Amino acid sequence: MIRRRDNGRWDLPGGGVEAGEVVEHAARRELNEETGLTAQDLQLLGVFSGPTAVHTYPDGNVVAWVTVLYLCRGWSGVPAPADDACEVGWFAFSSVPGELSKATASYLECVRAAIL
Repeated sequence: MIRRRDNGRWDLPGGGVEAGEVVEHAARRELNEETGLTAQDLQLLGVFSGPTAVHTYPDGNVVAWVTVLYLCRGWSGVPAPADDACEVGWFAFSSVPGELSKATASYLECVRAAIL
């Protein structure tokens, strides 16, 4: 997980898809930009949207996310925070620090169901 620079909360690495970019490539790029890790095998877990996906940035900009969630089953590199992340950490599901957004909590439940 990453600690976001903008609000200090722990979240999964992610970000926007660039014009013309394939979603899976965006997932790999964002993981690398925020953590320094290079994804190997990705498994599509789900697509999320709706009321829990509305986000207000500190500057007041309101967006409605469509999140495509992947499980990364292999990676290379050494984790180091960069870009939107100020910290990188690995946590058991029961010990994720701090308060999670409703969206992030739902993503983690999906990941938990996929691996347990």
